[in-house]
Amino acid sequence: MASRTKNATIRPIGSRRYVRIILKNTGDVCISCLEVKRMPCINRIRVNNVKYNFGTQQYDDFSMRMYGKNTLYDLANGGGKSVLMLLLLQNLIPNCTLDDKQPIEKLFRNGGGNTTIHSLIEWKLDDADIKDGYRYMTTGFCARKAKESDEGASQDGQTAAIEYFNYCIFYRDYNKNDIINLPLSNGNERITYSGLKSYIKELGHKDMSLEVRLFERKGEYQRFISEYGLHESHWEIIRGINKTEGHVRTYFETNYKTTRKVVEDLLIEEIIEKAFLTRTGRDGDESTMAETLLDIKDKLNVLAQKKRDIANFDHQIELINVLQAKVNSCINQYEAHEDITRQLADIYVTGKELTSRENEHLEELLVAKQTAFEQKESQKKRLENLKITRDGFRLQELRDKSEQLNANLAENERQVSALKQDMNMKESINDYLGYLEDRKQLSENQKIIDHILQNTGADREKMTAYAYNRKLRDDARLKELLLAKEEVEQSHEYAVKEADYCMKCIKEGEIELAVSGDNRKAASDKLQSLNNKISELTSQVALLVVSDAANVIEASEEKAAEFEASLQALAESIREDQEQVFEDRYRLSLAENSLETLEKEYETSHLDAEEYRQAAKKLESIMAVYSVEKAEEIIDAINARITGTLTETITRKQEIDRLLERRKYLESGRLFGPSAGASAVIDYIVTRHGHMAMHGADYLAALKSEQRSEILKKNRALPYGVVVKNFADIAEDINLDSIQTDNEMVLIYDMDDLSEKAVTLNENAVMVCRKGEYFTDDEILKSLKEELTIQIRGLEDEISLIDEKLATYREDLAFVSHLADERHLDAADIERKLNQDLLNKKDEVRELQDRITERTSRITQQKEDEASVKEKLHELEEDKSILLRIKELSDLAVEEESRYTENVQKEQRITGQIEELKRDAVRWNTTVSETEARMLAIANSIQDIQDKWQNYFKPYYPEDGKVDVSLDPKQKIQVALGQETEDVSRRDIEILTISDEVLETEFMAMYAVANKNAPDVEDKKKLVQALSQSMDRILHMIEKRGVKLSDLEAQTQLFATSEQQLQALSDELMRLELVSASMAEELKNVSKASGRLEGNIEYAVASLKKTYGEDAYAEEQISLSEAEQAIAQGDQILAELEQSYKKTAEEYETCNKEQGYMIELYKDVKRIVDTNDINVENGKLLEAGKEELRQAFETSLLRYDRSRKNLEKTRNELMRFKGQTAEALSEMGVFEMAETIRRDVIIPENYYDAKALLESLLQIIFYIDLEKERVEKGIEDMVAIKENFCSQCLQRCMDVKTELEKLPKLSKITVGEEVIRMVDLTIPYVKEEFLAQRMSDYIDDIVKGADAYEDERKRVRYIRDCLALKRLFGVMVTDMNAIKLKLYKRERIKEQSRYLRYEEAVGSTGQSQGIYIQFLVAIINYIAGMYSYGAEGEISTKTIFIDNPFGAAKDVYIWEPIFAMLAANHVQLIVPARGATPAITGKFDVNYVLGQQMVGNRQQTVVVDYTSKTSQEELEYQDITYQQATFDFI
Repeated sequence: MASRTKNATIRPIGSRRYVRIILKNTGDVCISCLEVKRMPCINRIRVNNVKYNFGTQQYDDFSMRMYGKNTLYDLANGGGKSVLMLLLLQNLIPNCTLDDKQPIEKLFRNGGGNTTIHSLIEWKLDDADIKDGYRYMTTGFCARKAKESDEGASQDGQTAAIEYFNYCIFYRDYNKNDIINLPLSNGNERITYSGLKSYIKELGHKDMSLEVRLFERKGEYQRFISEYGLHESHWEIIRGINKTEGHVRTYFETNYKTTRKVVEDLLIEEIIEKAFLTRTGRDGDESTMAETLLDIKDKLNVLAQKKRDIANFDHQIELINVLQAKVNSCINQYEAHEDITRQLADIYVTGKELTSRENEHLEELLVAKQTAFEQKESQKKRLENLKITRDGFRLQELRDKSEQLNANLAENERQVSALKQDMNMKESINDYLGYLEDRKQLSENQKIIDHILQNTGADREKMTAYAYNRKLRDDARLKELLLAKEEVEQSHEYAVKEADYCMKCIKEGEIELAVSGDNRKAASDKLQSLNNKISELTSQVALLVVSDAANVIEASEEKAAEFEASLQALAESIREDQEQVFEDRYRLSLAENSLETLEKEYETSHLDAEEYRQAAKKLESIMAVYSVEKAEEIIDAINARITGTLTETITRKQEIDRLLERRKYLESGRLFGPSAGASAVIDYIVTRHGHMAMHGADYLAALKSEQRSEILKKNRALPYGVVVKNFADIAEDINLDSIQTDNEMVLIYDMDDLSEKAVTLNENAVMVCRKGEYFTDDEILKSLKEELTIQIRGLEDEISLIDEKLATYREDLAFVSHLADERHLDAADIERKLNQDLLNKKDEVRELQDRITERTSRITQQKEDEASVKEKLHELEEDKSILLRIKELSDLAVEEESRYTENVQKEQRITGQIEELKRDAVRWNTTVSETEARMLAIANSIQDIQDKWQNYFKPYYPEDGKVDVSLDPKQKIQVALGQETEDVSRRDIEILTISDEVLETEFMAMYAVANKNAPDVEDKKKLVQALSQSMDRILHMIEKRGVKLSDLEAQTQLFATSEQQLQALSDELMRLELVSASMAEELKNVSKASGRLEGNIEYAVASLKKTYGEDAYAEEQISLSEAEQAIAQGDQILAELEQSYKKTAEEYETCNKEQGYMIELYKDVKRIVDTNDINVENGKLLEAGKEELRQAFETSLLRYDRSRKNLEKTRNELMRFKGQTAEALSEMGVFEMAETIRRDVIIPENYYDAKALLESLLQIIFYIDLEKERVEKGIEDMVAIKENFCSQCLQRCMDVKTELEKLPKLSKITVGEEVIRMVDLTIPYVKEEFLAQRMSDYIDDIVKGADAYEDERKRVRYIRDCLALKRLFGVMVTDMNAIKLKLYKRERIKEQSRYLRYEEAVGSTGQSQGIYIQFLVAIINYIAGMYSYGAEGEISTKTIFIDNPFGAAKDVYIWEPIFAMLAANHVQLIVPARGATPAITGKFDVNYVLGQQMVGNRQQTVVVDYTSKTSQEELEYQDITYQQATFDFI
């Protein structure tokens, strides 16, 4: 059996007989029965003898050549595109429709003209599908109208029933029976339906170069072509897409709008279910299972009834459990109510004590409030008194000032009047002197005029007499003037001295005034500083009047003595309480230690008892999880789960170790390691012969790529065998057959001859193994590494999940095992005993705590009182210190005020003296000016007398006192001129009695005439007139001033006053008048102020008496400054007192409000205590503040009310549920138990009644459990039957799950230079442990629903529908709507590419088209992968039809990536279109332009134009002359 050659030995080691040689790989890729994903492409098509559109159009014998390339054929709308698509689809889905309007039967409607129609597609097979060299497969469809068409046709004659068959013809090369040459017609003759069927049947026998198959059953045909990659699911999708023109997007969005629709309707129903059918060859699994379910339905109904009984027991237990829970709730409410009652007692006692304390505190606050009010009002009243006293001082000042102003004003007015009179007199004298001068000139000029007019000339004698008389008069006048001058000079000298003395005194007074002012200011500043300090200090002690300091100090000393006594009493009380607290705390420490020990013991016993009580409930849950009916089986079930889980973990870890070992080989360049058989052979050769031996894969890994490829072409099985040196020695070893290879065949190769010769196997042996490229392509090595890594990670994740389950199982096992501990059994008794001890100890602790709390609270309060007294004592000491300081500063202030007053008075006195001196100085300065003016006037008079004497009178003066009386005129002139005249007669001169003025006037007139220089008379007259007017004016002015002319005429001497003197007098007068006006205005204001102040004082006194009584006003016996100081700080002190009063008032109101609120709360507590007869004897004082206690009041009231209501509610709820439970049990038919519930369940009145009732309910539950166990033992066989059926259903679901999990991997397509997973699918599966129960419930629902149908067929149909794969699959998914399907969206910028949710995979129409086409290609890949066992990622050809996909997206930029993707994934795209752009058609390898030509009376579809970028692989076979009709071109 073993044949030998020079270069190889082929021996079945470890086996004696083989028909086929099968090489096995111990890696994860199975080499046996290896298939690859494959799919043929369309080479040529042909349609024959098809008439449509009521017979007006036809495909006579139409064909197109695609040669496996992308093809576009352009045909106008209405030209038969849809008909052609429908005919081609019949080769893949026989008797299908393109849509409801275009069934294939429509071609045979009445008047259509069709007899037999033909549709053929020639497929170019993939290499893997080529058998015996057959490279082409033609699929054909032949149909005719059925013989019973009259019965099967529709009433309107639009469609007709048909009969059809399909066939397949395989051939190696084009031949006379290929798609083009198959004899379907001969001229105008057409082959018949029967003729073609007979021809096909005979063809297989006639032509041995062909393989022919004919199919009359659709399913058989589709399963057959499925072996060649033509899968129904694929073409159903293509058919659905082409129902509407060209929109892949429309197809998916219309039929599979949601992820759920995609999974249920497309993936499961359309693809997976049909794949299962094709693989198994079984049709109607749902029907078989439906019949099975129908057969066991009755048993399942019985099982369901039993389970309902068990459920009934469970429901009974559940009802009793709920009732038990209500009783437990009642127990808890009693416990809580008792706790709240104790709290209320404590609060009652505490509230009573606190209310008493608060009443005392409130009384203190009331006293403080009243005291503060009285202090405020007293201060306010005294402040008003002080203001009235101050205003009285101010009123007196105003009155004094008014009196002084009146006196000053009268004096000033007197001075004004005197000065006015003096000025009038002086001005009148000046005017009168001017008047005299004017009168003299008037008289003089009048005399001149008279002399001139009388022409009397000058009278020498008269002039002498006048000169003589003038001389006498001038001498007398000069004597008087000299005497007057001496007198005036003496007066002037005295006035100057007096004026200087006045100025000296003024300066001295001003200096003394400045000194006094500085002293006054210093005293004022010092006084202000002292007053500020005093004000600051008085504000601190609220002292209004400084003089009250002594009285306040005395009162403070008395209050301090009282505080000292109070402090001594408090200290003694605190000491006694602290000693008692120390003793109580020691006793409390002992009691708390004992309590802590009891609590720990009780907690342990309580937990044990509670755990024991809750064990049954948790155990029931655990039994449900582990699907165990009996409690005693649970430990075994958990151990079984643990064992199974550990086994899973070990299995996966072993698998990880195996994969890690495999990865080592991959990392070293080897695709897999030696098999067990190969390893045994290598060990044998090395051990027995000592020759070098190695695994074939290791040998190849060491070679260069070119060498590997060359050797593998000759020896494909080399990677699975062993390569040795010294082959001849080993070949002679007769013991090779004894090597234990575990039925594995191992080939041994001669290393020296491998590169030259190939191993030759027996001709009847077949070797199936990897292609050589598998061992030479580095990408495969890389891909395998990545796949191994993913598998290892997946296994590690599974181990983590298994570990989590294992931890859960162990936790459950520990719990179940823990229940057997005997310490739980007596836990309830121990709990009750410890509980009583605990309560007693708690009472002892509470009593000690309450006593400590009470005394501690009292100590705290006493310490607070002590601190308060100390603080008050400290405040008193501080106030006393301040008061003493105020008294000290006040004494200093009195001294400074006295100094200030003294300086003020001195300033006033000096100021008055200075004013008097200034007036005297003015008077003396006036006298000086007047005497100076008189002296000047006297000097001027003397000079005037002397000048006139010398100039006018002296020449006419006779020395002897005689005058010549007989002179002629000439002599008279000479005498007048003083010339000597002889013989003149002389006599004594007469003494004249005329006035000096007349004398001078007449003399000057004569003198003017005598000297012949008299002016013109008219001028003199004018002068006289002017002088007369001037005199009248002067007299009028004098009269206007009130000066009598007689007084002026009576004066012997008149002296003129200068203008400067008059201006000075005028200025002084103006000053005095301004002073008078100012004084008058000031006097007016003082009067007004005095009146207002007087009114204010009267009003203030009245208001004070009205507010505080008739005796309220008492004038303060203090100074003005002291009053003002008191008032200045009085407002501040009053504001502080007001604030203090408000504060005490607010404290009182707040306390009163809180006290009132607390009293109300206390009343509520007391009412509750009295109403509910709560014992408060054991109530303890709580250690809590007012706010805390108030909150405790509120909380306790609410809690008590809530507790009472809850207790009542719980009792009512228990009563209500008792009735409901009894009613429910009656409805379930458990009448005896219902009566027991009604009779024995009595609403508990206290805690102990509730505990007893709880024990009774637990006993009832025990009896129900016993009955439940009895029923469970009788349904084991029925449970097994149901579990078996459920297991089948679950297995089908698991198969679907397995196929769905392949989708992401099988959806990989090539995009650009990358292989990308186009689909990501995430399904939320139900946890494995819950699957069985869910499926069981689902089957129960189906059985229940089936019973609603009386008709057997409807019942079967209902069950079959329910058992459909997609419905079953929903059982193992938590929510079908929660399934997540994501599609990969490729963007121009690679980094922006991403996965989108299926529902979001829309953008513009063109972009969505691209995404959906990618999805389509991925789905087709998935379909192909479903039917193959080849290596993942292997590329296969795919063919798709899309009717005019460019309608919505004609832009070539949108289609460029789509065409690139189709090319990269070997997709043949066939597109019927209309009006495609050159940019689009340029993307296709083959382009047809089709049109229609009238042939006979029909429009026949023909080829108008044809372009191809590919050359045909071989020449077409042509046995007969045949030409396809075309257009005739002109």
